[in-house]
Amino acid sequence: MSVDSYKTSDGMRFRVRWRDGHGEPKSKVFNSRREANAFDVDVKARKQRGEALPTTTRETLGEAWDEFWKLIGYRLAKQTQLSYKQQWSANIAGKYDDRELRAFVADPSLFDVILASMDKRGAGPASQLKMLTVLSAVFSAAVAWKRIPVNPVAQVKKPKATPKRIPHPFPPMVVERIALRMSRRTTKDESGNRALADACFIYLMSYGGLRPGEALALTWGDVGHRTLTIDKAIALGESGPTKTRTNRTAPLVAPLADNLAELRKARGNPGDDELVIPSMNGGPWTQSQYNNWRRRVWGKVKKTLAEGEPPQPRLAKAIPYDCRHSFVSLQLRAGASPLEVARWAGHSPKVMYDHYAHVIDELEGEPRLSAVEQIERARKAVNALEPSDLDKLMDDLMLRPVATAQAGRAAGLFFDPDTEASIAEVEAIAAKQRAASPPEQEGASPREQVAPD
Repeated sequence: MSVDSYKTSDGMRFRVRWRDGHGEPKSKVFNSRREANAFDVDVKARKQRGEALPTTTRETLGEAWDEFWKLIGYRLAKQTQLSYKQQWSANIAGKYDDRELRAFVADPSLFDVILASMDKRGAGPASQLKMLTVLSAVFSAAVAWKRIPVNPVAQVKKPKATPKRIPHPFPPMVVERIALRMSRRTTKDESGNRALADACFIYLMSYGGLRPGEALALTWGDVGHRTLTIDKAIALGESGPTKTRTNRTAPLVAPLADNLAELRKARGNPGDDELVIPSMNGGPWTQSQYNNWRRRVWGKVKKTLAEGEPPQPRLAKAIPYDCRHSFVSLQLRAGASPLEVARWAGHSPKVMYDHYAHVIDELEGEPRLSAVEQIERARKAVNALEPSDLDKLMDDLMLRPVATAQAGRAAGLFFDPDTEASIAEVEAIAAKQRAASPPEQEGASPREQVAPD
C-alpha cells in the first residue's frame, strides 16, 4: 500500500494503491493528501482486522443476484426460492438491478426509493420487509465475497410489520360442517374417493395438527394405531423436511382414525409408502394444484357457510392453515398442557404462549372434555340439526367458542357440553324437527345438502 502524488492541469492528485482480498491491484485517487493518507490508514487497519478491503468493482446488483443464485440460492428451501424470485421479479428486475453495489453502500437512501415505489403500488409492510430480506441476503453474500465492505441494508429503517393474525380456532362443529360438505360434493371421480380425501385433508389439519404441506406428504406408513408420524412436507410438488426441519408425532384421535380407515378401504388398501392424499395423477400436489383446490373446493365451501344467517365474516377470510388452530384448542380443552400441545403441533413454547395466549386464557378453569367427546358431540349436532339452526349456533360458537352453553340452551339449539343430558337434548330437538317436516326422498343426504361442482 502506498500514496503517490502527481500533477494534473487542475492541480495535484494523490493516488492510494493496495491489493484486494484476491491479490488484485486496486487504486483510488483523492484531491488532497490528507484524504489519501486517511484512506490509506483505513485500508491498513481493515487488513489488520481481517475485514473486507475497499473495492473498485463496478458489479451491479443484478450481477450480484445472478451470482447469489449460482453459489448460494439453490441451497434455500423450495418455498423460499419461490418467494425470493417473486419479490425480485416484482420489485427489482428491470428497475434497480443495473445500479452498482457500491452506489447502495454510498447512498442507502436508494432502499427508501425502492420501498416508496412498492408502497405506491400497494405493497404493504409485510411485502416490503420480505423485499429487504432478499436484498440483505444478496448484500451479505457480496460482503462475504469482499465485493463491498458492509451490508447497507442494516442501515435501512424497517417498515413496521403488520400485526400477526390472531388465531381464532374453528369449533369442532364448524370443522364438521366444512368436512361434511366436502365429503358430499359431486366430483369427476365417480368413486367418491376424491371428496372423501378432501374431508380427510380438513380432519388431518383440524384434529391431527398437521400443516397443509405435512398433510399432503403423509403416507399410510405414517398412520399408526395411536399416533401420526410427521417428518416431511410437500412444497412445490416435492417432498422435503417440515417447516421447522424437525420430526414429531401427534396423537391420532379415534374419530380421525376412523375417517382415515374409511378412506384407505375405499381406495383399495394402498401400501404404506403411498400418499394418504395424493393429487389427481396419484403423485405429490404441485403448488398450482393446491392453489386450485383452495379456490374451487375450500373457497366454495367456506363461502357457502360464511353467507349463512347470520353471516360469518371471520370464516369468509379463513384459509386452510387456520384449521391447525382448531387442533390446539381441541387439545387444550381436553386438558393437555400447552408445552405438550406445542410439541404435537411443531411449535416452540414461545410461539405457543405468544400466539395462543388468548386461547389458553379463555380455557383457564373450564371443565375438561376429551378430544373424542368434543368431536363426537359436534358430529351428533351436525347430523341432527337443520342447517338454519346450525348457522345460528355457529355464530355463537365463532364469537364465544367456550361460553356457548347458556346462549345455546336459551335459543333451544344446543346443549350443555358438560352434562350427560347433551346427546338426549340434541336427539329430542331432531325428533321434533323430523316430525314437523315431510319425509326426505330416498337417497337424499339428510343434512347439509351440497350442490355439484
